Amino acid sequence: MRAAMRGHAVIAVLTALAVSVTACGSSGSDTSDASGDTYTIGVLNSTTGALGAVGQQEARGMQLAVEEINAAGGVKGRKLKLEEVDDQGSVNLTTAGFKKLATDTKVPIVIGPGISANAKAVAPLADQYGVTQILLVAQPEVANGTKHVFEVPLPGKANSEAMVEYAKSKDAKTAAIIYANNPYGQAGNTDISNAAKAGGISIVNSEGFDPGKFDFTAQAGKAAAKNPDAIFLYGAGGSSDALLLKNVGATGFDGEIIGDLAYSADFVPKTAGPAANKIVSLTAVNYGDPDPETKKFLDAYKAKFGHDATVLGAYAYVAVKLAAAAIEKAGAYKGEDISKAIESLNYESIVGKLAYTSEWRGGPNADAFKPVTFKDGQYAIPGQD
Repeated sequence: MRAAMRGHAVIAVLTALAVSVTACGSSGSDTSDASGDTYTIGVLNSTTGALGAVGQQEARGMQLAVEEINAAGGVKGRKLKLEEVDDQGSVNLTTAGFKKLATDTKVPIVIGPGISANAKAVAPLADQYGVTQILLVAQPEVANGTKHVFEVPLPGKANSEAMVEYAKSKDAKTAAIIYANNPYGQAGNTDISNAAKAGGISIVNSEGFDPGKFDFTAQAGKAAAKNPDAIFLYGAGGSSDALLLKNVGATGFDGEIIGDLAYSADFVPKTAGPAANKIVSLTAVNYGDPDPETKKFLDAYKAKFGHDATVLGAYAYVAVKLAAAAIEKAGAYKGEDISKAIESLNYESIVGKLAYTSEWRGGPNADAFKPVTFKDGQYAIPGQD
């Protein structure tokens, strides 16, 4: 889903580097501070602009991961440091930012961006410059076929499949779809439709919504008027998702309301009100019944930032942890070495197992998604009182 979201503030470029590389070279240096005690990781994100609120979620996840790693002694005795570039959601700024990180800062690894169009624009540059890139988008086709590009988020198609499987478990035979009218949401509409057809669920209505708007009465009304067994909501990762859910709830619809991972955000009940108790979100983070490692992350995030972690924050957190594990295993702090290390890791994370091959560079599969709902503003397991 990730796909239409993000944001980050430009931080000063590091000036003291251990070894330099050529402008179009393979970032083959052991890039660190002059003191030799820091590994610098580049970050492309959007903490300002239309999707700034989303990108800030990712920024917090990365910050928490870096603090935890450094508190535990760092990587190979060195601390991690993030060199962040705010692309403001602009493809041009993303491209310029990547080139700056690769040629000026000379980092061998970059995390982000998290917007599909921006990711598609810069993924070829990772192979061109020999820089390992960990994308925060859910479209594996962007990374598949590359040499140095990987993705952490579970594929949007897998999210759609998990939503349909949940609907089938509730004996749904008909469904409507309301999706964010952006590349991520449009892909979700297609994937849900295909999965529903294969699963014997008839789609009776499909409506897009503009994430920049605030009133979705029309879309909610059209979907509910068809009296489907279920309504699938495929969001954009912002407040508009919760407003849409509120509008669906206001129609009096009493069937299943099934959302993508965007609907597991902790702000949903604050905006959607009682309708949040009706939604079941299929999400990569097991909020309802977390394992010890997930609970540790959720508790640490809430203690530090004062609110629950979103899935996007979790993805960014895992991206840094994955990068650290790869740096630890790599023979040298070079793009080529780090990419080979990532491909060999089979990394177990709080969002599922990341097992990359030369053909597959996307995130975990549909079985990594877990259902979660809300009860009185708190996360809950669907069907439990």
